[in-house]
Amino acid sequence: MPSYALVTGASSGLGRELVRQLVLNRGMTVLATARRLDRLESLAQELPPGQVVILAGDLADPAFRDRLWERAEQFPGGVELLVNNAGLGHYHEFADQDPQIIRQIIEVNLLALIDLTQKGVRSMKAKGSGQILEISSVLGSIGLPYSAAYVASKHAVNGLVKSLRYELRGSGVRVWAACPGQTESEFFQVALGEGKPRGPLPKGTSTEQVVRAIVRGIDGRKAFLFPSVAAWWTVTLAHWLPGPFDALMARWSPRFFGAQIERARSGTGEIKSSAP
Repeated sequence: MPSYALVTGASSGLGRELVRQLVLNRGMTVLATARRLDRLESLAQELPPGQVVILAGDLADPAFRDRLWERAEQFPGGVELLVNNAGLGHYHEFADQDPQIIRQIIEVNLLALIDLTQKGVRSMKAKGSGQILEISSVLGSIGLPYSAAYVASKHAVNGLVKSLRYELRGSGVRVWAACPGQTESEFFQVALGEGKPRGPLPKGTSTEQVVRAIVRGIDGRKAFLFPSVAAWWTVTLAHWLPGPFDALMARWSPRFFGAQIERARSGTGEIKSSAP
């Protein structure tokens, strides 16, 4: 069982709960990173002393990523579990989306992830053991309107996982991805990009439930883990019935998902569970 882990995006949502469960249920020592120092400090205070080491910074900065990995390598034997959880999203029509926001999404969701994954592969391959867990999404397998850049980044992550599993076969290093669907977290609120929403947000699977399934997956051998029934069904239907699924998404998702975003921004009507 891994003794030391590095978890990015640890200040809220899945990342925060991952740190909690890795410490409390697995007895691991975790290096937790995110931009918000105050939230990292509160997380460390919630858990047994010495079990959470924090380092705040921006993963979009290559120099910070170097410093982060240097700190991770200070653990005895280095980290045996790297969890690339940090991610950005921004719901907007692609044609009018700010190019700078698109660059930020790709930098954090993909380039930072690739950089840390490469650092992890080098270290773990030399030791002959370790796990790299990429927190992807069901959107790594399907499309969704108003999320083109985010979806593109997740498709790329899934391609990276597939390729590295072939490349690292027999090395003792496992690279895999967890692909949740809609999850209760701050992600939707932040991705609206216009401050605090005035309307209700989409409901999803509880963060605790999703993370519990992910943590169980550490003991498995799957390449892609779908930690909720809804996530599994979504990807299964898209795989086995691609024509009908695509037709349904093309007809339904722009209107339905667009309406959800508008309700959250305007505070009108009731928002229901969204597409993953």
